[in-house]
Amino acid sequence: MAEARRRHGDAPPRPAHWGGYRVLPTELEFWQGRADRLHDRLLYTRDGDAWRIVRLAP
Repeated sequence: MAEARRRHGDAPPRPAHWGGYRVLPTELEFWQGRADRLHDRLLYTRDGDAWRIVRLAP
């Protein structure tokens, strides 16, 4: 990776037909199933440059 970065910098060459989207989420929810329906749910919300974490369940 370091050698490729040295050769191409932060903008490596790519074919003209390549495209894409940049996804910048403002909210993410992580869910982990547990026994007896006591699922662990965490909500991460963007707060400026930081993330705020809220436990939704249990």
